[in-house]
Amino acid sequence: MSLPRLLPAWPLATYAGIAVLAAGIGGGLLGWTVRGWRDVGQIAGLRAQLARTQADAERARAEAIARARAADAAAITDLQQRLTRAAATTEDLRYALATATTGRVCLSADARRVLHRAPAFAAVPAPAAGPAAAGPAAAADPGERASTDADIAGWALDAAALYEQCRARIDAIRRWDEVTHGR
Repeated sequence: MSLPRLLPAWPLATYAGIAVLAAGIGGGLLGWTVRGWRDVGQIAGLRAQLARTQADAERARAEAIARARAADAAAITDLQQRLTRAAATTEDLRYALATATTGRVCLSADARRVLHRAPAFAAVPAPAAGPAAAGPAAAADPGERASTDADIAGWALDAAALYEQCRARIDAIRRWDEVTHGR
């Protein structure tokens, strides 16, 4: 009686090829696993380095935000102080001008109408209808009277005060930019 054949009757080279292939796959899997075990330490080190880099970047970002906020607060405080000093100086000068001017006519109504045709006046929006909409100063001066030395001195003082306000704001922005961006 013969035993049943479990394997087909293939040539011996086929069995050897299958064995070599199985050994190669098993060796590759074993090598891959060993390499993974060996690289676990290196991967953990890279992850720790990435975490440190991210923490350093977050710390630098938080410091930059804190510097920007401090610069913002300092610029606003300085601006408010400058504007307060400028307003006080303007009021002192306004009082001094009231005592130094005589009220004599400096610009005729015709000269004022010519000046009102300047491009700077063209950019000013027209007030709403009626003298009350333009405010008490406009209602008191319909533009048809001559300007006195007090009017012109007051205008010059107002222009200087507005210039100082603008300059203080620009300086505050410049100082803030220097602190926050290093420019």
